[in-house]
Amino acid sequence: MNTQPRTLAIGDIHGCIDALTTLWNTIQPTPDDLIVFLGDYVDRGPDSKAVIDFITEKQQKFNIIPLIGNHEEKFCLSGHGGCEIEAWVEHWGGKQTLDSYGGSIDLVPDSHWEFLRTCHPTFETDSHIFVHANLEHDIPVGKQLPFTIIHKKLGNPLPHQSGKTMICGHTAQQSYVPLNLGHAVCIDTDPGRGGWLTCLHLETSDYWQSNLAGQVREGKL
Repeated sequence: MNTQPRTLAIGDIHGCIDALTTLWNTIQPTPDDLIVFLGDYVDRGPDSKAVIDFITEKQQKFNIIPLIGNHEEKFCLSGHGGCEIEAWVEHWGGKQTLDSYGGSIDLVPDSHWEFLRTCHPTFETDSHIFVHANLEHDIPVGKQLPFTIIHKKLGNPLPHQSGKTMICGHTAQQSYVPLNLGHAVCIDTDPGRGGWLTCLHLETSDYWQSNLAGQVREGKL
């Protein structure tokens, strides 16, 4: 049984509700844990609606910080219709998301739009900065451009001026294991395209992973 509160980061989910449910049951969070979701809840996977339902339901009991990812941005823009929704469906995995809502953007409930509007761009603790995509190393967190924190691929980032470790997703790791650069850790392990969903325990550097087949594995950074 867990005796100390944990800081847990969960990477890009991409509609993979079965992997999320398995992972949650594996890590068994408590209301004292801090759980940071790094964004990209929707697209590609089989049930984006169920993922948002799951997170919003858990928010009622658990200490959850949801960040916004680039796929949520595209989802929100598609709510305006027109050419934006066509590009989202064709290039971003939006068809799978629409299918999970019954095939129409008009069937997305107001509570889900509200959830997306209230997702955070970044989140900080005393030792870590959580962001969906990336940070410019020489710019304070509060002054980062939206493109950087939502869209910029990881590349080879320099340590952030704050001295804190960056925890991010967005840049899918083809190895399906987290990338640890010391000053930055990426836990997008690509569950929506055959990989694994990752949860990282910040205090111990242990991580757990699950996939759509219901398998679970664990490791350490």
